This record gives sequence, C-alpha cells and structure tokens, in this order.
Amino acid sequence: MNLKKSGLKALKYLQDMDRDDVLESVGLQERRSALATTLGSLGIFVLGCLVGAGIGLAFAPKSGDELRNELGDKVRRKAQELQQQNEGAFGSPNRSQMPVT
Repeated sequence: MNLKKSGLKALKYLQDMDRDDVLESVGLQERRSALATTLGSLGIFVLGCLVGAGIGLAFAPKSGDELRNELGDKVRRKAQELQQQNEGAFGSPNRSQMPVT
C-alpha cells in the first residue's frame, strides 16, 4: 500500500513537469530568472538608444549651437514682425481687442 502511494505521488510529480523542468534536471538548459530577462531587455534598449543617438549626431546637418542660434533668430524676427504689425494697426482694434457678441 505504501508503494502504491509512492507510485501515485511520483506519477503526479511527473505529470506536473514540463519540458523546461526535464531539461533543467538533466542539465541541458537553465531557466533564466526574471531579473536576468529584464536586465537583458534593458541592456538591448539602452544599446538601441546609444546607436540611435550616434546615428543622429553623425547625420545632423548642423551643430547644436548653430541650430539653437538659428531658431532663436527666427523667433526674434517673427516677434519683431508681429510687434510692427500691432504698432502699424494701432488705430484699428485687432482681433484680441474686438468685443465678443
């Protein structure tokens, strides 16, 4: 009777085993922990970011200083144009000064 219980217990254990359990017990394949999988994925992501940044810098048409200066100049010119338009039309109200009816 004790042998029957042992056999049923062993059978239940074998039924619950999957392919990874069998391979691990034989020593053919190790399971990766969740931490190892996460770190591997994070490493690939960081590597992709670095490669993307490198490619972006390699093919950038202008340096960062040049681009910032050009954008600043364009914003200043546009602000001056808007200011001149508002000064020229001082006698007539612009859209922001018109009453809403």
